Amino acid sequence: FLIGGANSAAADTGITNSLRFNNDAELAFTPGSEGNRRTFTISVWVKRGGLGTDFICSSGTGSGAKFELSFTSSDQLWAEDKSGVILQTTAKYCDPSAWMHIVYKHDSTPSTPGSSNIALYVNGSQITSFDTYETYPSQNAQSYWMDDEEHNIGKRTYADVFFDGYMAEFVAIDGLALSPSSFGETDEDSGIWKPKDVSGLTFGTNGFYLEFKGTGTSQDSSGIGADTSGEDNHFAVTSLAATDQTTDT
Repeated sequence: FLIGGANSAAADTGITNSLRFNNDAELAFTPGSEGNRRTFTISVWVKRGGLGTDFICSSGTGSGAKFELSFTSSDQLWAEDKSGVILQTTAKYCDPSAWMHIVYKHDSTPSTPGSSNIALYVNGSQITSFDTYETYPSQNAQSYWMDDEEHNIGKRTYADVFFDGYMAEFVAIDGLALSPSSFGETDEDSGIWKPKDVSGLTFGTNGFYLEFKGTGTSQDSSGIGADTSGEDNHFAVTSLAATDQTTDT
């Protein structure tokens, strides 16, 4: 499916830009202090440029202290947090012509965290079929996302493994575990899952909203990695230029 362009209903949401990553580019941000490492949400629209291993986002200091959201070498969607989470979808996502919406919801505060608290969603639907890996953390386990270490978009934090493709409207929520309905909705006419206005959400101290509207390469409000949530958690830019800002949305 498409968002924007041919899909006029989706175009009304105001997503005007995406950012093109090409296997050597990244955005990086290191919070000044820890956020809520037990409860958070990640939402992003992606269109893959090819197949195989692709890193959407990550954080941490190494293989033993990390959070990762990625596609595997077999094109399965993968979420791993060394606090105790591993989710590997049975489904494979092999269409580089289609946009897809991914939400990762994380809440380790219940007495027995499970699939109702920590979940992956694609195009508004919760993933319930996992291949080999489906593990959940103990109560109140602290994630490596929203900690005070480097957070990366488009790259594995501690290794040169990147993302090939496009991303649009990357949202991170610090302190709330939200469902996909906070970020998208089903179009009444087409039945297509489409984005909705997220500007009114509460993003939290380490949360951010990347619209990719800027063209500068500085880590500020005019940059490619500008945070428009109001929290000013701007991302530093590596191997990205104004020409990587696109209207493919």
